[in-house]
Amino acid sequence: MVRQEIRKAVEEMLYTYSQDKLNKADFALSTGGAKIISPLTSPTYEQWPTQWYKMAFAKLTGHGITRGKPPVTALQPDVHVGQCWPFAGQKGQLAVLLSRQIYVTAVTYDHVSKTIAMGTTSAPKEFEIWGFADDEQDKDNFDNEHKLKLGSSPNHLFFGRFVYDINGLPVQTFEVNRLNKPVKAIIMKVINNWDNPLYTCLYRFRVHGVHSNVKSQTS
Repeated sequence: MVRQEIRKAVEEMLYTYSQDKLNKADFALSTGGAKIISPLTSPTYEQWPTQWYKMAFAKLTGHGITRGKPPVTALQPDVHVGQCWPFAGQKGQLAVLLSRQIYVTAVTYDHVSKTIAMGTTSAPKEFEIWGFADDEQDKDNFDNEHKLKLGSSPNHLFFGRFVYDINGLPVQTFEVNRLNKPVKAIIMKVINNWDNPLYTCLYRFRVHGVHSNVKSQTS
């Protein structure tokens, strides 16, 4: 009996930990099956050499260019210093194919703690959350970034605009507009950052909600 109780307690602890200590499932977790929608995600920040001959060499060989970590970094639980995905400038977006089709209830953004970071100006400040209703016709837009304008289709669902406070806790959860449509894909559209003109770096983006099958069974 004691062993069974210990095993049960350990399983409950692991389950809670797997939900990132918020006791909320993360449907944007890459190890849970979520994926980056590359055509709708901003390019990763690159730092090129400034001297003309080094720049020419970099263009020819690809060497000498410092590239940031890939976008999938923002869907992983590691938020140690430097474990973030950078994009150029203050405006950009992260598009995610969720692990399940869900009714979105909240999103969470994690940034490295201000007490240990060398600087937090690259943290996102204002951002919007958009979702895509599960419509076969709209999925064609996933392959054409330049033709996609958020809000141009009734299948583009606006979940709200939020502000990440760098003076607050590193992990901040935002309740979204409750919409009666399930989504399979979602975009975090960053409007600006905390005054870093070169790049914005996203540490971790999470999406919470109710599985569409569960809600349909209870309704």
